[in-house]
This record gives sequence, C-alpha cells and structure tokens, in this order.
Amino acid sequence: MQLINLKKLSEITISVKIGPLITQKNTVKVKLAGKSLKMNDMKKFALFIALAVLLLSVQAQNSEKKSKKELKTEKKAQQIAEIKAIVESKNFVFNASTANPMTGRTVYLNSDYDIEIKNDSVFSYLPYYGVAYSGAAFSGNDSPMTFNKPIEEYKSEATKNGYLVKFKVKNANDVINCTFHISESGLTSLSVSSVNRQAINYSGVLIKNAEEKTN
Repeated sequence: MQLINLKKLSEITISVKIGPLITQKNTVKVKLAGKSLKMNDMKKFALFIALAVLLLSVQAQNSEKKSKKELKTEKKAQQIAEIKAIVESKNFVFNASTANPMTGRTVYLNSDYDIEIKNDSVFSYLPYYGVAYSGAAFSGNDSPMTFNKPIEEYKSEATKNGYLVKFKVKNANDVINCTFHISESGLTSLSVSSVNRQAINYSGVLIKNAEEKTN
C-alpha cells in the first residue's frame, strides 16, 4: 500500500486570485507532522484541500464584489459633493447640447450655446423654439433666452441623485423661470417657462466656471 510521509509538513498556504485587484491568501494548518497517510486518507486530504480552495475562492469573489460596490458608492458621494460645491458657489456654466421645444423635433446645438451663473447674475445665450403669446416684446430675430440679468429667488436643494436649482429672471416684460435638474455626473436638464411664451427644455452638462464672462 502506498504511503505519503508528512514528517516535515506542518501547514499549507493557499493563494486564490480573483480578478486583477483581489488576491486572497490563507493558510490551512495541517496537524500531521511525524505521521504517514494511507491512500484513503490521501483522498480525504485532497478533498479537504479542494473544499478549502473553493471556500477561499467564494470569499475572494464576495470581497471583490463588496469592494466594487464600496468604490461605486464612494465615487457617487464624491461627485455629489463636487456638484454641491459648484451649485452653492453660484459660479457655474450650463453647456447646452440639445433644445427640446414643446412642439417639433429635438434641435441639436453647437458648443457655443450656454447659460452662466455668476454670483447673483445670469448670462444666457440660448436659442428659443416655440410659440409667443401676447405681450412678447422680441422681434423674430431675437431670442428671449439671450440676456444678462440679475437673478431673483435663487434656490437649491439636494435630490436623491444630484441637485435641483431654481431661479427666476425678469427680462423686458416677461418673467422667466429656470429649473436645473443636475445629476451627480454633471449631466443636466434645464426647464424654462415664462409668462409670454411656451415652455422649452434643454439638455447638456454643468461645469464649474473657470473664466470670467466678458460680454
């Protein structure tokens, strides 16, 4: 009968690597020093080692999943903190990529259209697509969304996935209400309603303002 001598064997180290980041190392202590194993014992021993490897693999996978979830949570919290700082600073720019009128198709815009919040003023350069009601004081070549005006009633509040910013502006004989829905990644939708015109929505991205407005 074949025997295996384990006189010098006191412990076995098992390393399990799951994914590029997680390496799980554990030591299985075997109290077999100075003994010999028969074939049946060797089979049991091999089964024990296989089960140990399986358990360590599952443990490593669970650790990796937990780490990824924690990293995602931390990243989201950091993004929201950055958005909060930008919103509360009242110093940011919304770069519009699309305009979505109440009627008609979505209009894709170039990078020149934006709206800037600078302290207590708003500098808007956005196109308008929609229907004007009675009392509108702009000609056909003007956009009611192009203006430099003081902000009234600026409000911001945290939401589940980002921030909400509201304010209104008096432009000529119109009152314009702006509402920004800002995600933690900076993706933003802007809803604009006014007394004399149909509402319109814009989509784009919110960024921190790093430059002074010159116009």
